[in-house]
Amino acid sequence: MSVHVGIMCDACGRVHFIATSAGIEFSRTIEGMYQLRCKRPCSFKTQFRKDEMRPYRVSDAVFERGYAEQSEYEQVQGYGKGAA
Repeated sequence: MSVHVGIMCDACGRVHFIATSAGIEFSRTIEGMYQLRCKRPCSFKTQFRKDEMRPYRVSDAVFERGYAEQSEYEQVQGYGKGAA
């Protein structure tokens, strides 16, 4: 299982990965923002900044699909933070 950066849908809890999800794109209206369009049946739409993304541990197959259902990921706390 690998760690990848993604954004969670507030409506259904699905996590979309910035590198592989077809539902994430740059916002055309606000500079520096991304737009998430969640996969059906949810279809939730929202905008977010890259600092709102979090690291999640998922299988390679789930990452390649572009999103993870609630039972398919684990949020990683403190990943990537340097030692003081």
